[in-house]
Amino acid sequence: MLTINRSTFEDFLAANPNCSGYRGDSGAQRVFELLSEDASLIAMAASADMGKPALLGCVGVIEQAFDAGAFPSFDLSNDFVRTAVGRMAKIAIAPLGYEVTQQTDFPKGSAKYFKSASCYAKTGPATLKIVKTIVPV
Repeated sequence: MLTINRSTFEDFLAANPNCSGYRGDSGAQRVFELLSEDASLIAMAASADMGKPALLGCVGVIEQAFDAGAFPSFDLSNDFVRTAVGRMAKIAIAPLGYEVTQQTDFPKGSAKYFKSASCYAKTGPATLKIVKTIVPV
């Protein structure tokens, strides 16, 4: 059986004890799931590879879901919640070998709730990799 070594919401909670209040919070869990989807991980890696904040790659998905009421208990207008999202992104992207290099501002107008996030470089050990292929349609 193939084992895929993705990070889990429990990994996020274990690495961030100050976020333990999110245990059982369906909104927080949904945000982590969105960040852990293949499309989000690929977008975060691409953004990181361009020297931009990784979260910039999928911030629109997170903000649109929030605005649509997908996680009402997890309020993106709150500073600590936004910080928690950044910590989730760090845990989600770690299996691809990405580690934080610096904090930087988002380009103006690129996000509604977020102003800055961490940049990453592929410097750590990886348990997952992104594979791009071309297949017939």
